[in-house]
Amino acid sequence: MEKETLDERLPALFEPDTLLPIQYFEAMRKKHLLEGEKRLILSVLEDAVDCFMKCIEATTNKGQRLFREADEWISHEDKKWVFSFDNVCDMLDINAEYMRAGLARWKLRRLELIARRNAALDAQAQADLLEPKPESPAVVEAPVVAAPAPVAKLAPAHKRHARPTRPMRSASRKLRKARA
Repeated sequence: MEKETLDERLPALFEPDTLLPIQYFEAMRKKHLLEGEKRLILSVLEDAVDCFMKCIEATTNKGQRLFREADEWISHEDKKWVFSFDNVCDMLDINAEYMRAGLARWKLRRLELIARRNAALDAQAQADLLEPKPESPAVVEAPVVAAPAPVAKLAPAHKRHARPTRPMRSASRKLRKARA
């Protein structure tokens, strides 16, 4: 076998490939579909990691459920289900074991941080309970000023004898609010 020199191989590298238009557009169409499918698969993975990281401290049932489901999905090793963590990572050319281990390390660090923070809060609450509270100065209540009495609206002179008038309703509402 003769070795080709660089001078002999170089011209062949720059020769155009013969390609029919239908072959070119078919390849572009498939590439576009694959990009859309990969984006969909990536969004599944992003959503799971997002739920895993944001809901680790959730106090609501929904948040705790989202974290638990994401944690189970990530930690479950399964190659049979199409959308398993392992298969999703394979479709995206991501090492599933490496990502799983990294997320597990993050989870442990985060849980330790949460435990330290809760212990500090508990210690602070205990110190607040044991520490005598200084007596507060006597509270001086502001004097209560009575609102002026509502003024009754007088009826015209020709109707005054027909029936007695009542105070306006809006004034009585304001009086009740002022007393409360």
